Amino acid sequence: MGPDFAPVARALSARGLELAIRPGRDQSPLVRVGDATILWQGIDDPAARARALEEGMQEVVGPWMHEAETVARIIRLADAEQPRLRLGELTIRLVDRRVERNGRPIPLLAREYALLLHLARRPGQAVSRTELLRAVWRLDFDPGTNSVEVHMSRLRGKLDRGFAVTMLHTVKGRGYALCPDGRWPDTA
Repeated sequence: MGPDFAPVARALSARGLELAIRPGRDQSPLVRVGDATILWQGIDDPAARARALEEGMQEVVGPWMHEAETVARIIRLADAEQPRLRLGELTIRLVDRRVERNGRPIPLLAREYALLLHLARRPGQAVSRTELLRAVWRLDFDPGTNSVEVHMSRLRGKLDRGFAVTMLHTVKGRGYALCPDGRWPDTA
Protein backbone atom coordinates (compact mmCIF):
# COMPACT_ATOMS: atom_id res chain seq x y z
CA MET A 1 0.00 0.00 0.00
CA GLY A 2 2.90 2.31 0.62
CA PRO A 3 3.72 4.71 3.40
CA ASP A 4 0.89 7.05 2.43
CA PHE A 5 -1.65 4.42 3.56
CA ALA A 6 -0.08 3.85 7.00
CA PRO A 7 -1.82 6.80 8.75
CA VAL A 8 -5.17 5.72 7.32
CA ALA A 9 -4.62 2.12 8.46
CA ARG A 10 -3.66 3.31 11.96
CA ALA A 11 -6.74 5.55 12.18
CA LEU A 12 -9.04 2.73 11.06
CA SER A 13 -7.42 0.26 13.44
CA ALA A 14 -7.84 2.71 16.33
CA ARG A 15 -11.57 2.71 15.55
CA GLY A 16 -11.73 -1.08 15.70
CA LEU A 17 -11.97 -1.78 11.96
CA GLU A 18 -10.11 -4.75 10.55
CA LEU A 19 -8.92 -4.43 6.99
CA ALA A 20 -8.24 -7.10 4.40
CA ILE A 21 -5.89 -5.85 1.69
CA ARG A 22 -5.28 -7.64 -1.61
CA PRO A 23 -4.22 -6.65 -5.13
CA GLY A 24 -6.94 -5.96 -7.68
CA ARG A 25 -6.93 -7.01 -11.35
CA ASP A 26 -4.58 -4.20 -12.33
CA GLN A 27 -2.49 -4.69 -9.15
CA SER A 28 -4.07 -1.63 -7.52
CA PRO A 29 -4.64 -2.46 -3.86
CA LEU A 30 -8.16 -3.31 -2.77
CA VAL A 31 -9.24 -2.71 0.81
CA ARG A 32 -12.06 -4.84 2.20
CA VAL A 33 -14.02 -3.73 5.23
CA GLY A 34 -16.84 -6.16 5.93
CA ASP A 35 -18.51 -6.71 2.54
CA ALA A 36 -17.41 -3.34 1.13
CA THR A 37 -14.60 -3.23 -1.43
CA ILE A 38 -12.61 -0.01 -1.68
CA LEU A 39 -9.93 0.76 -4.26
CA TRP A 40 -6.81 2.55 -3.05
CA GLN A 41 -5.80 4.65 -6.06
CA GLY A 42 -2.20 5.87 -5.94
CA ILE A 43 -2.80 8.97 -8.08
CA ASP A 44 -5.77 11.24 -8.63
CA ASP A 45 -7.24 9.90 -11.89
CA PRO A 46 -10.95 10.76 -12.24
CA ALA A 47 -11.41 8.58 -15.36
CA ALA A 48 -9.91 5.51 -13.64
CA ARG A 49 -11.98 6.29 -10.54
CA ALA A 50 -15.18 6.40 -12.63
CA ARG A 51 -14.30 3.07 -14.30
CA ALA A 52 -13.65 1.46 -10.91
CA LEU A 53 -17.01 2.67 -9.58
CA GLU A 54 -18.78 1.43 -12.73
CA GLU A 55 -17.11 -1.97 -12.26
CA GLY A 56 -18.55 -2.35 -8.78
CA MET A 57 -16.17 -0.71 -6.33
CA GLN A 58 -18.11 0.84 -3.49
CA GLU A 59 -15.52 3.61 -3.08
CA VAL A 60 -12.19 4.85 -4.45
CA VAL A 61 -9.79 6.62 -2.11
CA GLY A 62 -6.13 7.58 -2.23
CA PRO A 63 -3.31 9.73 -0.91
CA TRP A 64 -4.66 12.67 -2.92
CA MET A 65 -7.49 12.89 -0.35
CA HIS A 66 -7.15 14.29 3.14
CA GLU A 67 -6.56 11.45 5.62
CA ALA A 68 -9.66 12.37 7.67
CA GLU A 69 -11.87 12.23 4.56
CA THR A 70 -10.44 8.86 3.53
CA VAL A 71 -11.08 7.43 7.00
CA ALA A 72 -14.61 8.90 7.09
CA ARG A 73 -15.49 7.38 3.70
CA ILE A 74 -14.22 3.94 4.71
CA ILE A 75 -16.02 4.07 8.08
CA ARG A 76 -19.26 5.14 6.38
CA LEU A 77 -19.09 2.12 4.09
CA ALA A 78 -18.18 -0.26 6.90
CA ASP A 79 -21.08 1.04 8.93
CA ALA A 80 -23.55 0.74 6.05
CA GLU A 81 -22.44 -2.83 5.28
CA GLN A 82 -22.45 -3.94 8.92
CA PRO A 83 -25.01 -6.56 9.92
CA ARG A 84 -27.37 -5.49 12.67
CA LEU A 85 -29.82 -7.21 14.93
CA ARG A 86 -32.89 -5.03 15.53
CA LEU A 87 -35.45 -5.71 18.23
CA GLY A 88 -37.93 -2.91 18.65
CA GLU A 89 -35.98 0.20 19.61
CA LEU A 90 -32.83 -1.84 20.31
CA THR A 91 -30.09 -2.09 17.66
CA ILE A 92 -27.08 -4.37 18.10
CA ARG A 93 -24.29 -3.87 15.58
CA LEU A 94 -22.64 -7.25 15.18
CA VAL A 95 -19.24 -6.22 13.81
CA ASP A 96 -18.19 -3.30 15.99
CA ARG A 97 -20.37 -4.51 18.90
CA ARG A 98 -22.09 -1.21 19.47
CA VAL A 99 -25.54 -1.13 21.00
CA GLU A 100 -28.15 1.61 20.73
CA ARG A 101 -31.59 1.94 22.17
CA ASN A 102 -33.85 4.43 20.47
CA GLY A 103 -30.73 6.03 18.91
CA ARG A 104 -28.96 6.44 22.26
CA PRO A 105 -25.61 4.60 22.55
CA ILE A 106 -25.38 2.05 25.35
CA PRO A 107 -21.75 1.32 26.26
CA LEU A 108 -21.36 -2.31 27.31
CA LEU A 109 -18.48 -4.37 28.61
CA ALA A 110 -17.62 -7.54 26.66
CA ARG A 111 -19.50 -9.89 29.01
CA GLU A 112 -22.56 -7.60 29.06
CA TYR A 113 -22.55 -7.51 25.26
CA ALA A 114 -22.31 -11.32 25.10
CA LEU A 115 -25.25 -11.68 27.51
CA LEU A 116 -27.36 -9.20 25.58
CA LEU A 117 -26.58 -10.83 22.24
CA HIS A 118 -27.43 -14.29 23.59
CA LEU A 119 -30.78 -13.03 24.89
CA ALA A 120 -31.44 -11.01 21.74
CA ARG A 121 -31.13 -14.13 19.61
CA ARG A 122 -34.07 -15.56 21.61
CA PRO A 123 -36.42 -12.58 21.97
CA GLY A 124 -39.33 -13.14 24.30
CA GLN A 125 -37.97 -16.48 25.54
CA ALA A 126 -36.78 -17.21 29.06
CA VAL A 127 -33.10 -18.21 29.06
CA SER A 128 -31.91 -20.11 32.11
CA ARG A 129 -28.94 -19.25 34.28
CA THR A 130 -27.40 -22.62 33.32
CA GLU A 131 -27.70 -21.80 29.61
CA LEU A 132 -26.13 -18.37 30.16
CA LEU A 133 -23.23 -19.91 32.11
CA ARG A 134 -22.65 -22.36 29.27
CA ALA A 135 -23.03 -19.84 26.40
CA VAL A 136 -21.37 -16.73 27.85
CA TRP A 137 -18.95 -18.03 30.50
CA ARG A 138 -18.26 -21.34 28.70
CA LEU A 139 -18.92 -23.27 31.93
CA ASP A 140 -20.69 -26.63 32.07
CA PHE A 141 -21.13 -26.39 35.82
CA ASP A 142 -22.49 -23.86 38.28
CA PRO A 143 -19.56 -22.18 40.03
CA GLY A 144 -21.79 -21.24 42.94
CA THR A 145 -21.29 -17.50 42.51
CA ASN A 146 -23.75 -14.75 41.72
CA SER A 147 -21.85 -13.64 38.58
CA VAL A 148 -24.85 -14.07 36.28
CA GLU A 149 -27.09 -12.06 38.57
CA VAL A 150 -24.52 -9.26 38.99
CA HIS A 151 -23.91 -8.98 35.24
CA MET A 152 -27.62 -9.09 34.47
CA SER A 153 -28.26 -6.34 37.01
CA ARG A 154 -25.59 -4.15 35.40
CA LEU A 155 -26.91 -4.92 31.93
CA ARG A 156 -30.47 -4.10 33.02
CA GLY A 157 -29.31 -0.79 34.46
CA LYS A 158 -27.59 0.18 31.21
CA LEU A 159 -30.27 -1.13 28.90
CA ASP A 160 -33.42 0.04 30.67
CA ARG A 161 -32.43 3.09 32.75
CA GLY A 162 -34.05 6.23 31.41
CA PHE A 163 -36.60 4.40 29.24
CA ALA A 164 -40.30 4.01 29.97
CA VAL A 165 -40.38 0.39 28.78
CA THR A 166 -38.35 -2.33 30.50
CA MET A 167 -36.90 -4.78 27.97
CA LEU A 168 -34.87 -7.07 30.24
CA HIS A 169 -36.97 -9.21 32.56
CA THR A 170 -36.21 -11.70 35.31
CA VAL A 171 -38.58 -14.62 34.84
CA LYS A 172 -39.01 -16.26 38.24
CA GLY A 173 -37.81 -19.84 38.24
CA ARG A 174 -36.90 -19.75 34.53
CA GLY A 175 -34.15 -17.19 33.98
CA TYR A 176 -34.05 -13.97 31.98
CA ALA A 177 -35.85 -12.71 28.90
CA LEU A 178 -35.31 -9.83 26.51
CA CYS A 179 -38.71 -8.58 25.37
CA PRO A 180 -38.54 -5.91 22.64
CA ASP A 181 -42.07 -4.67 23.35
CA GLY A 182 -41.42 -4.65 27.09
CA ARG A 183 -44.02 -7.29 27.94
CA TRP A 184 -43.13 -10.75 29.14
CA PRO A 185 -45.56 -13.00 27.20
CA ASP A 186 -46.88 -14.84 30.29
CA THR A 187 -47.92 -11.55 31.91
CA ALA A 188 -49.32 -9.84 28.83
